[in-house]
Amino acid sequence: MCGILGIVTFRGEHPSERSFDRALGQLDHRGPDDRGALHETLPSGGRISLGQTRLSILDLSPAGHQPMVSDRTGTAIVFNGEAYNFREVRADLQSAGLSFHSECDTEVLLAAYDERADRFIEPFRGMFAIGLWDRGRDRLLLVRDRLGIKPLYYYWDGRAFAFASELTAIAALPGLKLDICQDAMRQFLWRGFIPYPLSIFKQIHKLPAGCMVRLDLANPRPDVVTYWNALDYYAAPGRYSNPTEAVDAIEAVLRESVKLRLISDVPLGAFLSGGIDSSLVVSLMRQVHGGTVRTFSIGFDEDRWNEAPAAKRIAEYLGTQHEEMYISRANLLEQVRTVSRHYDEPFADSSAIPTLALAKLTRRHVTVALSGDGGDELFWGYDQYTAKSNRVFPWVRKVPTALRKVVGAGLRAFRGSPLERWGHLIAFEDFAQFYARTDLWHPWTFAGLHRAHVTLNRQLEIGREVAARLGDRDRDRHMSATDLKCYLVDDILTKVDRATMAVALEARVPILDHKLVELAAGIPYSIKKHGNEKKHLLKALLERYVPRSLWDRPKMGFGVPLVHYFRGPLRDWAHDELFSGGHSLPEWLDMRIARAVLEEHVSGRRDCASLLWACLQLAGWDRRMREIRRGAEAPC
Repeated sequence: MCGILGIVTFRGEHPSERSFDRALGQLDHRGPDDRGALHETLPSGGRISLGQTRLSILDLSPAGHQPMVSDRTGTAIVFNGEAYNFREVRADLQSAGLSFHSECDTEVLLAAYDERADRFIEPFRGMFAIGLWDRGRDRLLLVRDRLGIKPLYYYWDGRAFAFASELTAIAALPGLKLDICQDAMRQFLWRGFIPYPLSIFKQIHKLPAGCMVRLDLANPRPDVVTYWNALDYYAAPGRYSNPTEAVDAIEAVLRESVKLRLISDVPLGAFLSGGIDSSLVVSLMRQVHGGTVRTFSIGFDEDRWNEAPAAKRIAEYLGTQHEEMYISRANLLEQVRTVSRHYDEPFADSSAIPTLALAKLTRRHVTVALSGDGGDELFWGYDQYTAKSNRVFPWVRKVPTALRKVVGAGLRAFRGSPLERWGHLIAFEDFAQFYARTDLWHPWTFAGLHRAHVTLNRQLEIGREVAARLGDRDRDRHMSATDLKCYLVDDILTKVDRATMAVALEARVPILDHKLVELAAGIPYSIKKHGNEKKHLLKALLERYVPRSLWDRPKMGFGVPLVHYFRGPLRDWAHDELFSGGHSLPEWLDMRIARAVLEEHVSGRRDCASLLWACLQLAGWDRRMREIRRGAEAPC
């Protein structure tokens, strides 16, 4: 696992080598084992710089140093991630007469590109963000993995093109214009994260999952191309006629996926919450590993948040070497105050706090950890799927649109009550709009909080893109595909990547192997949600390895009791953080309304914890970004 950074300038001043190295330092936490850079003049007269910070996982020797340059073509690569089946691809290339000098996947990716150009990525299974400078074709190519497990941002202003694993590295480059994107800020206040392709800056974009960017250096204009799309598999005719057949297929592919993700030249383990997904991953690790499996979990003093006892029971049954750590209230409060420093964009999923604590615990013992993310989206695991698809929407849809609007207007008069939320919930045009309702901030409750006038709802756009491809009648498929493309990538995977990379820990997600995603997307929902049981197929599979009595319990989640903390030990901190200055919140938010949000919550009249947390994370992010931008323009 690594961090990558690159910049091409076509007009204007190019960053000095020292300035570039300083910006690359923003990624040292992602790759503390090695650092490399390449600087050259382009035939067109511009300049290019490529850099990488390395976390050594495969082939720990200097042979894996990056940027790596092809002996045959001169193409240079910087790469973050893992290509798990690289040995299989290397064997195919060797049979075609190619030779290799290392045991690392980077060299195989580079050789595959030399042979197959843009189609080079097709045989690889893994997670990756790749930058390639093709001297022969005089172009730059960026590639992001199919599911968006690894992040990749790019900047374009007509004079310069830059890319990086984290937005902070681009922001640390001198001479780049960066303006706050108010559309992105509104999405953040609504959902707690910023959906692709938006970023918090207008000039920076997230490369969508399964996409590549081509940039002709002689005639620069970024061209974004999709090479893989999960919707192709959601739209395909359903496979499997009975649950047993489907479970057998899932088991075979997931077992192979877990086995692939055990390749490593450093110690590895797994996160274990005691839930279905992580327990299944660890069960299969135990089957295929052949040695001791190390597992890790976090516990809380408050029982309603504490999954550690369940994880310990699973670990004892499977015979893993288990480590757990209980987070004291004092430690948790300290992490609440500092977590924003680990996120390159504003990010308000509070489960980032225990995720970071889990990553720190795990990194003390191993360098690689397998995670169970992806099971909810692929196998119908969220409570909202049952509620929105089967209970709320069918009932509300029976009411004529005109009547719904009248009733909705009346309900919205009940300010601060659940009826107010229902008043907005029932005023929808289609299922995509119904499902895209906001989570953190409902603008009708604190109208005017965000100073900018914004109409974009990016989640709604994504939902309608899904509906256009799949049709709007299959609500279950619509919710799963929408979450896979949006919430999973820009919330769940972002949270895990930044938390683990903050401590140089590589997280691998076997449930999100694209072969398993292709399989799961085509399974009929009549089989997936047998009797409306969430994760029916994964439960049936887990029962083959672990008795149901050890894991069959209500889903607990991985959150933090911010509702209570903001009315108690964090009340003064929240007030000072919001109103003591040192950030740009007054430019973006009406601080009188922000004060009302805090007062409404502290008084107990309304639960505003999630919105408060978003405002606090925005303030913390801005303070850090101010430091980075000042440093970017400082003399080296």
